[in-house]
Formats: sequence, structure tokens, C-alpha cells
Amino acid sequence: MMDSLSRQVRETDPTLLRLKLIGQMEAKTLMGDSVLPVGGKTRALLAILALSDRKPVLRSRLAELLWSQRPEDMARASLRQEIHRLLDALSPLGVDVIDVQRHSLALKPALTSVDAERLLTASLRTIDSVVWSDEPLLGELIGVDPALDEWIAQQRERLTGHLQQLYESAVREFTDPDQVAEMAERLLKFDSFSEVAWRTRIQTALHRGDHVRAAALVEQMTSVLGNVEGHILAPTTQALISGIGIESASRELSRDISQAASSAPTSDASFSMSMPRPDPMLALPLHYAARNPSGTESRKISLIFQAPICFDEKLLQCGQLFRDQLELMFVSMGTFDIVAVPDISLSDPVNAVAAYQALGADYVISTSLRGGEDGVENRLILRVLDARRNGVIIWGTHYDFPSSGSDQARNSMLTPAQAMQWSIFVAEARRTAGRPDMELSPLGMALRAFTLLLKHDSSFFKKIDFLLNDAEGLEKTDGTIALIDAMYCYVRFQNEWSAEADALFSRGLRSVRAAILLMPDTHAVEVLLAAYLMYDPASHSTAVSVVQDAIERISCNEGNQKDSPDSLMADIVLELLRGETKPAIRNVKILLQNGCRSQFLELLRPAFMMILLLGQEYQEVISMGRLMSGLYPSCPSALVYYLVALTELGAFPDEAHQACRHLLRLVPDLTVSRVVSRFAFAKPVQQARLAEVLSKAGVAAG
Repeated sequence: MMDSLSRQVRETDPTLLRLKLIGQMEAKTLMGDSVLPVGGKTRALLAILALSDRKPVLRSRLAELLWSQRPEDMARASLRQEIHRLLDALSPLGVDVIDVQRHSLALKPALTSVDAERLLTASLRTIDSVVWSDEPLLGELIGVDPALDEWIAQQRERLTGHLQQLYESAVREFTDPDQVAEMAERLLKFDSFSEVAWRTRIQTALHRGDHVRAAALVEQMTSVLGNVEGHILAPTTQALISGIGIESASRELSRDISQAASSAPTSDASFSMSMPRPDPMLALPLHYAARNPSGTESRKISLIFQAPICFDEKLLQCGQLFRDQLELMFVSMGTFDIVAVPDISLSDPVNAVAAYQALGADYVISTSLRGGEDGVENRLILRVLDARRNGVIIWGTHYDFPSSGSDQARNSMLTPAQAMQWSIFVAEARRTAGRPDMELSPLGMALRAFTLLLKHDSSFFKKIDFLLNDAEGLEKTDGTIALIDAMYCYVRFQNEWSAEADALFSRGLRSVRAAILLMPDTHAVEVLLAAYLMYDPASHSTAVSVVQDAIERISCNEGNQKDSPDSLMADIVLELLRGETKPAIRNVKILLQNGCRSQFLELLRPAFMMILLLGQEYQEVISMGRLMSGLYPSCPSALVYYLVALTELGAFPDEAHQACRHLLRLVPDLTVSRVVSRFAFAKPVQQARLAEVLSKAGVAAG
């Protein structure tokens, strides 16, 4: 059991009523006077309210817990008496700390504090306030009622379960060796069979150079886990023990290790010596930031590129070239650490991933090649494996190239590389989806904002704005954060026509320029800058220069491969600036057919609808509008383009009427002039036609 009654918490607690439920129950005022009720039932009533997450508890539920063996009417009458006794006992406070309603009761949160509640809400940032105690939760209330006994058991399990999960997270995410060792010790007190804790203790000993202790810990773990029938060690644990080479481990465990020995490195197993890396998505714990001020720099997502798998020597050379090319692309993206290690040839992919994780990898990029026959192109299979989830595949695709050589491939390697990048970003955001915002690192906040942006829901804009403001305030040198902020401002500018639009546009322009400085090799950022400048007629010549420079640099880097997302988007922007709608539409259709499913391109789908609309591709806009309105009904810009296309065709009047009504519900003050202002790069005749169609559809002139 745990207790967080640290001296600092006590001294700074401003609440009127302070409840202690772990060990001897206490209820004290701000001045330290006891107001603890006398009777067991009355104390139990107070305890139930204190452990109900400050939510109202129905009177019927209270009666069930305290008088489970009495008829309902008698239990209700007894409850009324206990409520009066409780209120009398707390009357010296001078303020009502219990909200008494006709059907429920609740403990007011602002006026009360509960020791067990502080443990239930403890996080990695506040874990230092949690100290060990052998005293049980509500031990003196056992025997008051059988139903209450069962409820207390559930509360104890809830409390220990939360703390066990907290310590497991601490063991994985803390970087200070002393703290990691302490958290592992605490975790073993909850679960003596926790491989995570045992493995951490062994790794800590190795990190300190104490191989004798590491060997002793292996033997202890073997003894404990060997008593669990049917228990099989995780691949990471097997690889760790195999690397240490403990000969004195039990025979029973040695069988498991010998199975992994063929698929795990045995030379020096340097990977087992590494300590856990800080999680790039989470803020550093307060104690770590205080003790290691030099270690508070931003952390990146770590990648390892696996050696290509191929049995054809000629193809294997192509695979190595592809791998080298991918590595360089990810280096230029700026948000990744590429771990350069000797190739580890492991026949078992699960144990391979375990070894890579021990080296510090968050994700493993796996490549394999298959030769084509009878004129069929060769195929490169690309996969992204999550090293922290035992090699779960989070993304995959194939890349075809002719037998004449990889340099003759029709497609650009940048296409799958960018799709990998954004898929990893989304996977990282989903992994930490249950964390509160305050526990996230600046990168974690930005990636959470990006996943919210992917929902195409204007109601999330304020939440996204809050996350990105905090992220940029904490980290001003991360190009990915600046890029995501620029994308957010661009998307919101397309979907919002309020007075704040100009300020939003200026902020986005600042962010995209900052991203260019921070990520000079990422051409997509230059293209985004040109897309911003398109909305300012006075800056069109500058936009043309920017995008032409981007096209030239892309061409130098990628040779004859012209279908990369960066290249296609650069061409689209240049064609729109020149008023060449048809070639822009051709390139948009190529992007929409991208088989790599990049989330970045999905985010731009409404912008693609706008371009198709300018080219009078009404049927395709309608098809996309139906899909968008079904999947993302709160995306105003998509509804605008959908409505215009429906009105132009005139074949679906009821559908157009429904689209207009829904659009005006989302944006009640929308006017024709505000919509047309988002088409600053369109020809005057196109703008006039757009205004005419919007008026016909039912949008106010404005």
C-alpha cells in the first residue's frame, strides 16, 4: 500500500477538511483539530464519498453498501440518520463540505483533500511524493458490512493497480539510474513476477559495471519465475540473459535461453548495457530536470534501419542503396535519431526487434526484396515495426523498380519515406493518447495537435491552438513543431472566416519561415511557404520564385523521379500561380492516387477539392464531398466546395439544400465575399462565377 502524506504536501494543503484513509483514519481541519465521526457507519459514509472521484453517489448505493442485509426502506431511514450525524461531526468547519441532494451526496473538491486520492491521481511528474507504507486502506472499517468489505477490497485493488502501472511506466521512461533502480524495487513489491522490474535491475547493474550483481540478479529472477508454471520469458529478457552468458542459471530456464541464443547476439551483447532512453513524447520528470539540467534538450524518435533481406546478390546491392537513401531522407527530416549499429542478422524477427529496442530504437525500418520474373518488376517491401510493442507492424507498402536498376524506378523513394514519417508521428500520438496534456513533451503536444487536425473538425481548433502554443513556448528550435503549427494555421485559415483570420495567417507565415530555417533540406516546407504567399496577390512574384527554387532543388536531389509529393505539390502551386488549371488538376489526381496513404496528403484533401473545383471537375468534387461530409461532417471548407459543385451541376437540389443548411449551422455568419477571399489566386472570371453560384446556393452576399 502507498501513502503520500509528505511533509511538503501537508504544509501547502489549503483545504478546510483533510482526510487520511490509509492506516488510521483521520479527518482534520485546517488548524489540525479532529472532526472524525465516532461511529463506524458514519466514518464509512465519509470514506465512500471521499473515494468516489468527487462524483455524486446515489443514496440507494450508499444504503446498499452500509446496510446490505436490511430491507430497503429501513436502510434508507438509517442512511438519513447517518447523514445527520456526519454533518454534525463536520459542523466545526463552518462550511458545508458535503453537497447533499435529494437523491445523492458528494464531497466538494475545492474544500477537501484525501490522501488516497492524491495517490490515484499521481503521475510520473509527481511520483516523488509517493512513499512506501505497509498500512492498509480503511483497515479499521473492515467488518462494518459485507458489501462494504467487498467495496474496500475493490478500492485497494484499484489503488495498487494504478500505482503498479505508474511504476511500470517509470521503469520504462526514467533515465536516471538511481531513480530507475528505485522504481524497479517498488514495482517488485507489487508484482514479484514482473519481468520489466527484474530486467531493469539487471540492466542497471550492467550499466554500473557490476557484472557479479547482474549475474546474481539473473539467478534470483530464475528462481522466482521458475516457480510459475508455463511462464515463458519475453524475447527481450531472453536476449539480455543470453548476452550476459550466466552459466549458473537454472537448467529449466537455460532451455528457454538456448532457443534464443541462435537468434540473439552473444559476442558482448552491448545492447544489454544501455539504459532506457527518455520517451520523446513525454516531459521529463521534475526530479530528472532538476538533477540533470544539461539533459533537458529535446529528444527525438529513434530509428534503426534493418539490413535488407534478400538472397540475390545483385538485388541485395539495390536494397542496400535503398536503405542508405531512406536513412539520409530521415536524417534531413530532423525529428529522428538514426542509430548506426553493426548489422544484426537474426533469423527470429521478434528477438531481432528486442535486440534493436535494447539499442535504443523506437522503430525499426525493415526492407526485403523480391526479384521479378518474365518482365515483372522487382519489388522492395517496406515495413515500420514498433520496437516497444515486440515488432508490431504499424505501416507497410511496396516499391517497384525495373531489373535495369533502382535508378530507373518510376516512383520516388520520398513518397514512402514521407508516408512512414507521418505514420510514425500518428503512432506516437496514439501511444500516448491516454496521457494528460501536462505530461507531454513539446513534440508530444505537437503530434497530439496533428492527430486532432486530421479529424477535419473545426470544433478542435481551440484545443489544437492551446497545444501548439504550449509546445512552441517550451521548444523554439524544433522544425517539426513549427511545421505542424504552420499546417494548422493554413488549415484553419481555410475553414474560418472570422476577424481572427488575418492574425492566424500571419502566425502561420511566421511558423513556416521558422520551419524553413530549422529544416532547410525539407522541400515540402518551401512549397508550403509558396502556398501561403498565393493568398497575397502582392506576393505572387515572390511565391513563384520560392516554388521555382524548390522545384530546382527537388530535381537536383531526386534526378528523374518527378512524382514525389514534394515535386507534385510544387508543380501544383506554380501552375495555380500561372493560371494553368488543367495541369494542376492532373497532378492533384496523381496525389490522390498515392498508394502510400500519407496522413499529410489526407490533411490536404479539402485543398485538393478546391483545385478540382476551379477546374470544373464537379462530379469528382461531389464524390469527395459526399465522402468528406460522411467522415468529417464538421469541415466547413469541404462543405463549401461540395455545395458549389452541387449547385453548378444542378442535378441534386435536395442534396445541395442539405449541404447549405449544414454549412450555415457550422458557420452562421458565412458570406459570399469571405469565401471568395480564399480564392485570391483564381482568375477574376472564376471568382465572379464562384460568387454567383454561392449566392444561388443560399449564402448571404456579405
